[in-house]
Amino acid sequence: MNNTVIACVDGSPSTRPVCEYAAWAARLLDAPLSLLHVLEKDTHPAVSDLSGIIGIDSQVHLTEELVKVEGERNRLLMAQGKAILAGCAELLSKGGCTDIRLLQRHGELDGILRGLGDIRLMILGRRGTKNPVGSHLESIIRLQKKPVLIVPEFYSQPSKIMFAYDGSEESRKNLTYLALSPLLRGLECHITMVKGDTQTLLEAKSILQKEGITVEIHKLKGESVAEALCSYASEHGINLIVMGAYGHSPLRRFFIGSNTSEMLEKTQFPLLMLR
Repeated sequence: MNNTVIACVDGSPSTRPVCEYAAWAARLLDAPLSLLHVLEKDTHPAVSDLSGIIGIDSQVHLTEELVKVEGERNRLLMAQGKAILAGCAELLSKGGCTDIRLLQRHGELDGILRGLGDIRLMILGRRGTKNPVGSHLESIIRLQKKPVLIVPEFYSQPSKIMFAYDGSEESRKNLTYLALSPLLRGLECHITMVKGDTQTLLEAKSILQKEGITVEIHKLKGESVAEALCSYASEHGINLIVMGAYGHSPLRRFFIGSNTSEMLEKTQFPLLMLR
């Protein structure tokens, strides 16, 4: 699984754009592509402890029946997952992406991702099948050490990227990483800083310019970081927002806790989260 782009698919409205963004990233990164479908443990299993509620004979009979129901449900969910993977692979093959690995796993998504090895990039939909905003996103962003691309319900090939800079050492490292990434080649990049200073932005600009990347810099104002970033993205035709996940500045603290969901709710643009 080394250096692999992992696309997590679940049959939700985000599944198609997840595949399309994954194909875009795998092509630019020259990395293998894997599609992952996860069968999560049901929090409300059909089989439960009936002791003390009904008689022993009835309990045994119903438990046997419920075990059959549980087994049939798992079989159908597995078949559904395989159908989702096959459909995604067919979609990508029509677009010229044929070397695809299909993976189906049981368990918790964040734990499965940790066990897959040296992932280059993981891609998830903003909206999952069980939650208006993907229920796993915050824990995955917290726990994973690799970049996570969170995509909306439509695909737009990135042409203008906005990097949300905060002047920290971590943010500088992320910008340097981005400067060397094939994802930025040929794209226009905007570096924004909420309530920042011009000198810090100029230093950030020079990092990308040294790699031949076209750069604009802008200081943003506003009480809400999310509103400032989303407004700028909408006004300037940005179709990929890049930012660090954690840190100690106000911008980086912004992505801890419920504010992550706020940003996901406010923007319809894909978010590339760097660690």
